[in-house]
Amino acid sequence: MLTDETTVFATGQVRSVQTLAVPGVRFVPDRHQVQEAGFAYFAFLDRLARPLLRVRFGERGTAAVRLCGITLLSFRPPEVREAPGMASIRFPIAAGVLVQRPMRGRGELRFEMHADRLVMAVEGYYAALAGAGGSDVRHWIYERTQAAIHRRVAARYLDLWLGRLIAARSIKS
Repeated sequence: MLTDETTVFATGQVRSVQTLAVPGVRFVPDRHQVQEAGFAYFAFLDRLARPLLRVRFGERGTAAVRLCGITLLSFRPPEVREAPGMASIRFPIAAGVLVQRPMRGRGELRFEMHADRLVMAVEGYYAALAGAGGSDVRHWIYERTQAAIHRRVAARYLDLWLGRLIAARSIKS
């Protein structure tokens, strides 16, 4: 069951968390699986809207999502974390035209694997479209365009990630 928690604050800061609960399935989260999922997400994006949307990787795992040659979002090298019952990979947001200029270098795209759920989150990101101190109209436009696209893409990717994990389990059995 997919849940969505998206909030746009008055500053234009966004918190968008999509969680895919997987009742009856138990995962053993590890760093390799989330690392693979994080990079697979960018490959998924690259295939999704090619040739208009392209993802380019740079040194040490930096990434840039480009639309017709314009960088929408760029990311610094990822950071992988493991804790009991959870593993995550976060891609710190560096810049791009979708980020408020004075807030570049803040926020993250994160993938988490728990024993019973998969999570995709964007947090601490300042959407240019929502604007700093943005009006209700700007927030309304953001919610119905960029945020709506993000939610659909996240739902599709979480389903794909779940399918890969289940397929990998059945091969090992």
